[in-house]
Amino acid sequence: MARRRADACYRELGAELRKRRHAAKLTERELGRQTGWSSTKISRIESGHIGLPTVDVFHYLGPCKVYRPQALEMLELCRIADRRLGYWLSPHGEWVNNQLHSLIFHESTAAESVMYEPLLVPGLLQTPEYALAMNTGRSNRSHETISRYAQVRMRRQETLHRPTPARFDFYVHEQALRIPVGGSAVMHEQVLKLVLLSGLPHITIRVVPISAGEKSIFGGAFRLFGFERHDPLAYLDSHAHGVFLEGPELVRPYSELLPDIAAIALNAEDSRKFLAGLASEYDLACTAGSDLVR
Repeated sequence: MARRRADACYRELGAELRKRRHAAKLTERELGRQTGWSSTKISRIESGHIGLPTVDVFHYLGPCKVYRPQALEMLELCRIADRRLGYWLSPHGEWVNNQLHSLIFHESTAAESVMYEPLLVPGLLQTPEYALAMNTGRSNRSHETISRYAQVRMRRQETLHRPTPARFDFYVHEQALRIPVGGSAVMHEQVLKLVLLSGLPHITIRVVPISAGEKSIFGGAFRLFGFERHDPLAYLDSHAHGVFLEGPELVRPYSELLPDIAAIALNAEDSRKFLAGLASEYDLACTAGSDLVR
């Protein structure tokens, strides 16, 4: 079924199908000859404008030499997209390095991203040492899992440095910057990275100050993705899953919360000064042999 606007799940599915076609070194026309579909139909499938039943996903993937064991995740995404509930659960979240990584796809295709993070430095801004330290103390994760997690973080950060990058606005609560993940040395490098990134023209980092008291509390972390030709998308992260919200009535509460956060947060210039000062505090703590920065 064709649509004027491509739903997020169908866009992600289409992008994954396109990857498999390219890996098989097939053009749209060549795939069309083998499936009996026109090049236009294949193009609209890959852009997410035409939804596919699961049997047609197999039909598409057959000429690409992708069979059922390798297609299971795409089939699940197809079923999710077909339900069109306005929200869906991603089984990967930020914690798993997976070929079908929903967050990376939508993050890299958005024209603008706004993120609020109350407890951690946002993943797109983390140093490798911070990402590793944050997970080293988790007894239920192997060294291999922790290493994969850090690789996901670094892979995601490539989107910040594209030739024509999107617009990124980060609202980071001060408490996230004062939790000494990995100790003062790790935090010193992490906060310095924030100072440097905040100088890029397409990145704004604003600190939500603890001094605002209860007015600085806005609930859990969330992200909003804006697209040039598609409806906005919200993302809520948890330990092992991520929830995507696409229905307008589901995204709206987060969009309406942004002005309140912006009203409390330090402006970009004052935030950069705060970050520079905090980096100096962590540096002094390293020199003094202390891991406490208050």
